[in-house]
Formats: sequence, structure tokens, C-alpha cells
Amino acid sequence: MRRDGVALIISFEGVSSRAEAALLRNAVIEVQEKNLPALPENKFYHRQILGLVVVTSEGKKIGHIAEIIETGSNDVYVVKGSEKEYLIPAIKDVISCIDLSSGTITITPMKGLLE
Repeated sequence: MRRDGVALIISFEGVSSRAEAALLRNAVIEVQEKNLPALPENKFYHRQILGLVVVTSEGKKIGHIAEIIETGSNDVYVVKGSEKEYLIPAIKDVISCIDLSSGTITITPMKGLLE
């Protein structure tokens, strides 16, 4: 496995041609965590983000990340609160801190974001 820009190039034992590889198109591929490439600082795999609790910089709990929507410019976190669902853009102006050890994401909401 090697990185090519933002994509990963993966080879499989016993698969030696594009035609053989095409037979695997849309297959589910599982990789052991120890074999995943290290990410740069402040970059995370989606599996690390899903389920984290979202709180505001004032300490108010908003909910947990239930889904991640990939857009062309930035991801959007779907946060399920107790009574409402929020769409939180994964941008520096909003995401203050992602703390995997505490299982939280702290946000500084822009005006109208949580309304």
C-alpha cells in the first residue's frame, strides 16, 4: 500500500492485471489499523470522528457525530442532538479542538449555526 496524493494505491497478492483488479471493484476492503498510513497532525480518519460528542466552547453539549458528509471543499458533520440534528462544517473557524482521548469535539459556532 502506498499513497498517491490523496488516494491509496493497494496491491493484492494474486492480482496482477487491471482486468483482475476490476473484478474487485466495489468490494469491501478491510485493513488492519497497524497498516494504515499515519496522518498529518490535525487530520483524522472518519472512523475516529464518528461517535464523538460535540460541545461548544462554553461547555454546552450539542450531541454526537452520527454521520460525515463529504463535500468538495470540506466535510460536514451530522450531529444528532436529543431533539434536533445539526450540520456542522468541519472548518477551522468552527472546529476548535478534536480530542480523541476525551472523545469530544469542541466547536465555536458561527452565528445561526445551532438555530
